[in-house]
Amino acid sequence: MADTYTTNLQLRKPEVGSSTNTWGTKLNTDLDQVDAVFSANGAGTSVGLHVGTGKNLKVNGTLTASADVFLNGNGLQNALKFVDASGYSIGLKAPADLNDANITLVLPDTTNTSNGTALIATNVTNNVVTLGFGTPPVTVSNYFATSGLSSKDLGTGLHIKTGDSGASSVLTSADELVIEGSADSGMTILSGASNVGQFRFGDSGNSNIGGISYSHADNKMNFITGGTGRMTVNSSGVVGVGTSAVSSDSTIGASMHPEGRVNICYSGIGGHGLMTFFNGNGEIGSISNSGASGVAYNTSSDYRLKENEVAISNGIERLKQLQPYRFNFIVDPDTTVDGFFAHEVQDIVPEAVVGEKDGDEMQGIDQSKLVPLLVAAVQELTTRLEALEN
Repeated sequence: MADTYTTNLQLRKPEVGSSTNTWGTKLNTDLDQVDAVFSANGAGTSVGLHVGTGKNLKVNGTLTASADVFLNGNGLQNALKFVDASGYSIGLKAPADLNDANITLVLPDTTNTSNGTALIATNVTNNVVTLGFGTPPVTVSNYFATSGLSSKDLGTGLHIKTGDSGASSVLTSADELVIEGSADSGMTILSGASNVGQFRFGDSGNSNIGGISYSHADNKMNFITGGTGRMTVNSSGVVGVGTSAVSSDSTIGASMHPEGRVNICYSGIGGHGLMTFFNGNGEIGSISNSGASGVAYNTSSDYRLKENEVAISNGIERLKQLQPYRFNFIVDPDTTVDGFFAHEVQDIVPEAVVGEKDGDEMQGIDQSKLVPLLVAAVQELTTRLEALEN
């Protein structure tokens, strides 16, 4: 009589007696049942493990696989689940169709959690991240909006939204970053106490062609165009135009207040425009340096801009109507000055006065506009004097 072997583990089944009731036959039957747990996978004792329906495979140690592990559900979806002592589980579920790319991460039912419904990183140790359910600092939906103007696709722009402003669209040429709120909104740049916070603008030719920077060391803001500082506001409110340097308080002088002061700078010493004024008709005036140490205040006066000119013939009579006074302003009772009342001048030289008497805004006067009348009056007097002398 010859020995036989089990199918999978090749366990020896000794031939002992021919009756099915002999101990040898029963032993061999038991070996077949043990052997049935394993499935063939190669030659000899290289086998696979078969866990039948309703059976569980429990590993208290480490389960190591050197190749792919397949879960075959015979056409049904399968989930690899991780279950703790309380019965909560996280699983990876594959679709029934292997061509379907929608592999699913199955999370526990949110009713089984008491710390919130957001999946967040609860701990990071040695580059290992622990995921768990918890409550983020603010509602997750407030970090990024979700539709329409609320696009969060970096290809079309990032929209950070804390409230609905009511806007239905955003400028397409400036939609890479949108910050929206239902009330006051803004963005903050925090820098070191002696460092600089800044915005920079660049292109393919120059990555630093323009910008706005704030120096915390001296509390000075600088505006940059063409790669050069063009305007600066210092901590006292002094504005420097055409320069990145602004006069310090000590150079302004004890009698001059820095608040609102504007320094307009030009590196040359020859005549050069410092400020130009325009309206719909073009340039109408300017301020320029007239040499090494002078300033000229200019109003458009080119003959090509004028017509219907006639000589002033009644200069003396009009001049006699002007009423010059000495007075002080109510807010400065200790200072007496020479001047006019605007509404009295308005009927005589209207172009010298701005506003209406007793109007909503206080009237103003440009006393330089009285010069032509003064010149005409002097010329008339000179003519009379010359006639008397002759």
